[in-house]
Amino acid sequence: MNPFWRGSPAISSGCCRLIIYRSAIGLVPWLAVALLFSAGNKSGGSDARPAPKRVVIPKLHGPVTVDGDLSEPVWKQAAVITPFFENDSGQRERGQTELRLWYDDTAIYLGWICTDKDIQATLVERDSDLWMEDAVEFFITPKALNQYIEFEWNPLGAVFDAVVQNDLDEKGVSKSFNSHDRSFTAKNMRTAVKVNGTPGNSSDTDKFWQVEVMIPFADFGWAAPKPEEVWRGNFYRMNRDKGQPNEFLSWSPTLLPGFHQPSRFGYLEFGK
Repeated sequence: MNPFWRGSPAISSGCCRLIIYRSAIGLVPWLAVALLFSAGNKSGGSDARPAPKRVVIPKLHGPVTVDGDLSEPVWKQAAVITPFFENDSGQRERGQTELRLWYDDTAIYLGWICTDKDIQATLVERDSDLWMEDAVEFFITPKALNQYIEFEWNPLGAVFDAVVQNDLDEKGVSKSFNSHDRSFTAKNMRTAVKVNGTPGNSSDTDKFWQVEVMIPFADFGWAAPKPEEVWRGNFYRMNRDKGQPNEFLSWSPTLLPGFHQPSRFGYLEFGK
């Protein structure tokens, strides 16, 4: 069982991120946000949360080598997402996470740059529980929100990919989700990492790690998006530093328990 699920203890989940046994002090940011929403919802509506975020992913062309370097000119034209925020409270991250995005006729490209003073990673096998250490994630769906694909990458080059089925209530809030169909594999996805530091060694000071990703649309099992088409998705990061609280970060915070809240995913518009 993933320890970061605050729902029913009977749920065997993948990578929800909020700890069920947080102290009362740790719950203060979430309670403050809840009170803020309640105060701002004087009209009696059921949800006063801010709208999920939106990004236009540019359609670009140019040679690229997936080597973790992000040095090709095409990456300078990509959409840039930064900073990231605590998923439950919306508070800004203590370091810096930057994600670059673009697509072409056949694939979507992601370039992650994560500043990190203490890189924590030991897992190297595919489909390991990467969310238990430092990792970044990408959830995406073009269709119904109750099924989506989850991708994860860590500083050691490990990859996680799975299909998630999510049971939503009438308000779109997750009631439960499966523990991932790990039989799904993005067979033609290419990834590479670049690390400035020593993962797993807290005795020194690290600087950053970054991940370069190319995912063919054919690997999703969906038709490639047309210009101006809008899919739903979100981007996340788990950041762990010795002596610091763990961070569970989002591009578009769900402001609900856990990452697996697809009704709160952002809007991914594919540009012309």
